[in-house]
Amino acid sequence: MIQIPKDLLDHHSHIRLRLSDMYGIIIDKKRPFRCDDTLQTAHCLEVILTGAIDVRYGSYVQHLAAGDIQFRRRGNYQLFPSDDYTSLLIFMENEFVDYFLESHVPEFKQEKLCADLPPFTFKTSEFIKANVAQVMQHILQPQNYSRCIVKFAAHQVLLQILSGDQSKTFASFLKDLVSNKKVDLAYFMETNFNRQLSIADMAKLTGRSVSAFKKEFTDRFNTTPVKWQFNRRLEYAEYQLKHSNDPVSLVAYSSGFENISHFSKVYKQKFGASPKSARNELVS
Repeated sequence: MIQIPKDLLDHHSHIRLRLSDMYGIIIDKKRPFRCDDTLQTAHCLEVILTGAIDVRYGSYVQHLAAGDIQFRRRGNYQLFPSDDYTSLLIFMENEFVDYFLESHVPEFKQEKLCADLPPFTFKTSEFIKANVAQVMQHILQPQNYSRCIVKFAAHQVLLQILSGDQSKTFASFLKDLVSNKKVDLAYFMETNFNRQLSIADMAKLTGRSVSAFKKEFTDRFNTTPVKWQFNRRLEYAEYQLKHSNDPVSLVAYSSGFENISHFSKVYKQKFGASPKSARNELVS
């Protein structure tokens, strides 16, 4: 599993925008990435420059080629790029989307949308291509005001998308995105207990502040998120050892443990036997 944008920052040219948790990242062919389990922790506006990429979201699969633009809300995706794939990614938080809507779409009749819409895909234009070229130049060779220019370019691209969306579905989607809907904690934790997420990540992905997330979690589960996650990982590992033929190392990794020795130690502390012993008992 990779987490984006965090896991892309060390390998690709990027710029972080001031006063908002936004990134502009250029994916180049020299440093390809491929992952069938991707956690996207911020909303993403992607412009495909060359090659192609298949994006799987739940039961939806979308094929994007050069010239396509996609807006993806934060969430879990499977990404399969071609060998010649390159793209521009702009990651943004609700605050930026909300500011954009207040500035350019202050009032309109919002449509009622399906709860689980796939990512929105559009075609580029000459105007958007000019903005993308400008953004890339300022990411690769930052100058004075480069962060502001990239931010305003993101505005321009979103405006172009809105102007071509006669149905107003995309505007309704953006409005729905920033409506401060909270994700159910039990559902989120069961879905993500084996992922390497910090408390700040969990809070952001469930639509809460860190303090609100901790308090609501403790009130509901009578324990801390870290303790709950730790015990859930061990319970999952015990089940996998009893009901699968996967090697102990694979069981550990799939349960969320990154260190086999640590996994064996804490497993024995909780269940009174090492993972290997538990597996051998079942075999015998």
